[in-house]
Amino acid sequence: MWSTGLLLSVLVVARSGLSQQLAFSGSASASQSPSQSDYGLDVTSHGDISIQAETIVSTLSSSANHTITLHLLQRAKCIPLLAHIGNATFFAPTDQAWTDWADKHRPPDLETGDLPMLAAGWLGPRGLEDWMRDEEKVLRARIEEGRNEEEERQAIDNQNWALRQHLLYHMLNYTLPPSAFLPSDTSNVTIQTTLLYPLAQEPELPPTPEPGPPWLPRGGEGLLHGHGQRLRIAAVGSYEGGKTGKIGTDWNGEGGAQVWDGKGWETSGNQTENVDKGKDKDKDKEGAEGLKGMKWVRNGVVVGIEDVLDIPPSVEEIIRTHPSLSYLSHLISFDSTPSPLPSSFATDPHLTIFAPSNEAFEGAFDDIEKTYLEGAYGDEGVGRIVGGSVVLGIGKGQVGWSDSLHNRTLEATTGLALDVYSTRSGDIAVNGTQAEIVDIFASNGVIHIIRNLLLPENFTLLNSAEKTLLSLNATRFVSLLRSANLSEAYIGENGRDRTDEEAWTILAPTDDVLDTMDKWGGVYKSQRPIEDSSPLAGLLQYHFIPGRLLPSDIKDGMLLGTELRTFLLGGARQKLRVEVSERFDRDRNDWEAIGEGEVRFGGATVLGKPVKSGKSIIYLISSLLSPPDDVLQTAVADLQLSTFIAAVYAAELERTVKRKPATTYFMPRNRAFNQLGLAMRYLLLPEGKDELRKVIKYHAVDEVIYTPDIELGKKVFTTLEGGEVVLDRTRGKNGTISLHSPTKWDGLDSGENLPANGELRAAKVWHADALTDTGTIHTIDSVVLPADVKITIGKLIRGSKQSTMGDLMMRAGLGWILEGREPTSDEVQRVQLDEQVSTLDDDCQKPETGDPSDKDDDNEPKLEDLALPSYTVLVPTDKAFSALNLTHYLSDKDALLDLLKLHIIPSSSTSATKSSIPPLPPRDGQPLTLDDDLIYSTLLSGENKYGDVAFRATGDNSFIVGIKGARGGAAMGNSARIGQTGRASVRWKPRAEKRKDRPKKGKSEEDEEDEQRRRLWGDGMTLGGGVLMIDQVLIPYHASWFSRWGWLVLTLSGIGLIAIIAAVSFGWWWMTRGRKEEEEGYEPLEGEEEE
Repeated sequence: MWSTGLLLSVLVVARSGLSQQLAFSGSASASQSPSQSDYGLDVTSHGDISIQAETIVSTLSSSANHTITLHLLQRAKCIPLLAHIGNATFFAPTDQAWTDWADKHRPPDLETGDLPMLAAGWLGPRGLEDWMRDEEKVLRARIEEGRNEEEERQAIDNQNWALRQHLLYHMLNYTLPPSAFLPSDTSNVTIQTTLLYPLAQEPELPPTPEPGPPWLPRGGEGLLHGHGQRLRIAAVGSYEGGKTGKIGTDWNGEGGAQVWDGKGWETSGNQTENVDKGKDKDKDKEGAEGLKGMKWVRNGVVVGIEDVLDIPPSVEEIIRTHPSLSYLSHLISFDSTPSPLPSSFATDPHLTIFAPSNEAFEGAFDDIEKTYLEGAYGDEGVGRIVGGSVVLGIGKGQVGWSDSLHNRTLEATTGLALDVYSTRSGDIAVNGTQAEIVDIFASNGVIHIIRNLLLPENFTLLNSAEKTLLSLNATRFVSLLRSANLSEAYIGENGRDRTDEEAWTILAPTDDVLDTMDKWGGVYKSQRPIEDSSPLAGLLQYHFIPGRLLPSDIKDGMLLGTELRTFLLGGARQKLRVEVSERFDRDRNDWEAIGEGEVRFGGATVLGKPVKSGKSIIYLISSLLSPPDDVLQTAVADLQLSTFIAAVYAAELERTVKRKPATTYFMPRNRAFNQLGLAMRYLLLPEGKDELRKVIKYHAVDEVIYTPDIELGKKVFTTLEGGEVVLDRTRGKNGTISLHSPTKWDGLDSGENLPANGELRAAKVWHADALTDTGTIHTIDSVVLPADVKITIGKLIRGSKQSTMGDLMMRAGLGWILEGREPTSDEVQRVQLDEQVSTLDDDCQKPETGDPSDKDDDNEPKLEDLALPSYTVLVPTDKAFSALNLTHYLSDKDALLDLLKLHIIPSSSTSATKSSIPPLPPRDGQPLTLDDDLIYSTLLSGENKYGDVAFRATGDNSFIVGIKGARGGAAMGNSARIGQTGRASVRWKPRAEKRKDRPKKGKSEEDEEDEQRRRLWGDGMTLGGGVLMIDQVLIPYHASWFSRWGWLVLTLSGIGLIAIIAAVSFGWWWMTRGRKEEEEGYEPLEGEEEE
């Protein structure tokens, strides 16, 4: 073998002028080079071959068909090598071969002034023209064109080196006998080793020539680990070689250069006299004809060929261009190869590649896996797959040609053991897979093409959720996870198989989704910082749910705990809502249906079928999920909660509401606040701020309550206000969740069955689980007032912003009604209500009878004792009072009291009169039941028969109140239209705290509760009373004298008239009767009749 160092020494000698005197003529004599006898060879014969006493160079010089070859040998400074070599085989292309090759490979001429492209590293745009001229003349011509001399000289040296490499591929450092070109019993194709030792680039020359003859082989270096490049020879007369044989065929004997027919050789002494005496004459003749293009000389053999041999390209170029390796070429990124592949398939030395064909990839992976491999992040997978087919060196770095493999075990770059079996015929099997193409020679190794992938057992390409996401076009989502340092924790990375993998449900937006979000304003601009982690980390953790949630596990309304944990939730998991369509709910196993808009996570629609990845499952979604906003931002999105938001800001609680962690808000909708009427108007006043703050805090529970976690029955929770609230869940398909006040409250006692705030109607959850960053919001249909918030009639009047009625009541001594307290005896006597209103003093002075039954009655709670008497006040507007002569009433105390009493309706079990008692309690916000033809007594009813008031519906969902029995309408002050209303708080008697309620004998607690409720609301009035705004002042009605005595006058007049008529009738009768009798008693005289 020839070493690169020896070849470089030859070049140094050539450059020093030792070979510059060699001529191109055929006058080169044997004395100018060592004789073959010096190497122990017979000068006159070699076997059966007749050998001329000339050299390879002189033979080429004497041939008219190899002029270009000689010129190129001279330019490449290979003449000394051929002149001094002892045994050589030179494959000499004819002039026509060089011309055809140059025409085919000549690069185009560039007009931009850039350096010209070169074919094979040496052939420029001018083809062979420059190579047929003297090198110095070419250099001077380029300098005259304005080029730099040093650069051009270096360029010519580089081209010469490339040409020399090309020509060395046409040389063997041994002489092939004729039998090497003839068919054999084993094979028609043989493999030979050339003098080309492939290098990645031209090496630097040593400063002085190495000692000793440069033609002696001492082993070599290069990309094939000291081995010369190989080529194949197809035998003369064989199917592969044809009539004259071929040089440089491929693995199956195709291609290559046809051996020249030899018609241009000098005939004297150039024919093979006898090929093989043991052969029959026909074959001898055929072989002799095929060898005419070969000429054996004393230092070797010249084989004329009809084409130029192309140097085998690198492994990279073969993979790029071979039709069976197109998919492999598509997968490998040659500019930056992934681990554990070699850094370069073009320059890394002595590679042995068992390359998987296109067929090997067809059934190995599904579409998702192929998407991953072909994507921008699939290099890791490509490295693991292809790495099992790459061997960096066999033994001590040898190349794995088929004849050097035999039966042995190799180690691939991935560590995979490859059991290789090869036969003498050149067949190879790797791990039981037969190679379909063997020994594709490359400049830096060899390639064998196989039909299967060489992979370890139980190989999994997508061995992490990260790779599955990349294959599903969620690369930006993966990139975000990497940026937030979350990929290792949730989806794995770096291609490592995870034995401790946890199960996750991953909700991933695709790249298309994120690109669209960028287009419409960006992905992250709207995100708020999350104090527990970076904003990006918190955002991404909201897309991970612990455990694998299969489609069959999904149910509508589910609240799934995500990986997002914040201090605002007390470290608990932030929830995510699931919405399922009816279609999917019917068939949960239909994985196709889930990707057709049938399932939504947090408002984002699932796109396509879910994909399993190890223990996890991935759902592609239509948008990036955003963690819930704060309470106020979430509530603002619901227009039904605008009043609650306004109340929060009015109470200056916005910071508390936003920042209070782990809190559940029961927010009444706008309609519920509207039902409070005047009470809400008061709470929004500056003086009502304290009560408003209590009301808002009473609707906030100091823990997170999700409706799926609420158990059946009642449970008491503590609110931020400090009081307690009862949450009640009923059983059944249509079961409800309601909220109401407890029966016990510090300082108050409503008994065992009545709520402390006096509201028998519980607030029902209307819309549940609006998620926030601190918990959740449940919308309720009514406001639940805490029992310690006292809404008095005076506060309701102030809420109406009508002051006249309140001022008049204070002036008249009725302030205790406005203040919502029980009057003293003096106050009752002052307003002349001794017989109508009882006081606490009266109760305390009640004598004991000593009867045991009385004691039992005292221990038994009475409804009259549970709550103090309440009052509903009809409050005319200030405008209505402006039409009244208030001076008269202010100067007449009794008239003022009568006026005010007519506007005050006390609560009692007998106050409402109608054909039937109202079956239902008052509507929300109303102090008493309003119904058509419903009559209530007022404080004036005991003094004036026209003291009752009656209500009548107008048909437009409003009512008119009037004085019962009064004549005239609104203009007379007898009726008014009802406007806004307001309900006051219940007033429980303090001593009721000391009593213990117990059910009556023979009745259950539920029966007792129902009975108390019926009795409590039987009169249609609330326990706390309230205010009804009216647009006219009701003036006490006083009937006229005729109204009071007219009936008697009319009766007496009627009787008198009847008597007169009777007397006249009797007199007339008497008179007519007497006259008739006189007429009947007269007798005529005799003779009168005759007359």
